Amino acid sequence: MKLKILSATLSLVASFALLACGDGTGGGTGGSGGSGGGAPALKWFTTCGDPACGMSTDDPNLADCTTEKDGDPCTTDGAGCEIAGDECNTNLICAASDPKEQQGGCPISLASAKQDIAYLTDADRERIRTDLTTMPLATWKYKREGRGEKEHLGFIIDDQPTSSPAVRPSGERVDLYGYTSMAVAAIQAQDKEIAALKEEIKALRAELRSEKNAPAACIDPSSP
Repeated sequence: MKLKILSATLSLVASFALLACGDGTGGGTGGSGGSGGGAPALKWFTTCGDPACGMSTDDPNLADCTTEKDGDPCTTDGAGCEIAGDECNTNLICAASDPKEQQGGCPISLASAKQDIAYLTDADRERIRTDLTTMPLATWKYKREGRGEKEHLGFIIDDQPTSSPAVRPSGERVDLYGYTSMAVAAIQAQDKEIAALKEEIKALRAELRSEKNAPAACIDPSSP
């Protein structure tokens, strides 16, 4: 009798052990799934690119994108590739979230995204105007183009100092944002000069009117 009771007790304990094991296995799997869900999947996202679009530049540190596309899954966090021919120099980066959203919508032209900000003085504008107005311009055709291709107009980088804002740091491409800003600085300098000339003309006209309206001086006919 005691043996039967002991046997039944062991069977009941074994049943509880199996149930507990089954519950634990199920809980473990669910926990693993929860852990996986907590880590966002990696995807390809586009980067911000240049603040002013206009010309694609080859980045020697990045390989060209091949099959990678925005939104597709990727495996290596931080990996990147270059979108060949993109005029804004937008690249792809493998990340868990969109880097453009983290940057507040790519505020590249906002002061919060810059450092060492220094505004131009009048002397700076005059210097830039001189650089721009004396910049040699030329027409040319690329060696890869045929004789029937249309001529290009612009400046030759070799004619510019390495410090020119119109040249990218690589020294091989035109910085359209810097080039355009040089033109704006020249316009500002010229506008100030025109305003000064207008004031000078206004003063001369007022002086002429004053002389014209002044009474004629009396002259003694007997004076020699």
